[in-house]
Amino acid sequence: MVWIRIFRTRREAEWAKDVLEEGGIYSSISEDNLDGVPIQKFNVPARFRLNIDSDDIKKAAEFLAKKLRNSRRKISRFK
Repeated sequence: MVWIRIFRTRREAEWAKDVLEEGGIYSSISEDNLDGVPIQKFNVPARFRLNIDSDDIKKAAEFLAKKLRNSRRKISRFK
């Protein structure tokens, strides 16, 4: 597994995970910690890593690029 993005909130990471799973890409979320203790307890902002299998990197990039193109088209219709 490799991480592809770091998020400040679990909610953002969960949303991104759901988006990838729409494309059939398995992903997981890991929270940065220090020996099992969340880093926020040390006045460090939370960090949630979105992880995918290294074999899925190209598939994920292509899926997300297509998703981004489609969302830009939808936005440009409203201008």
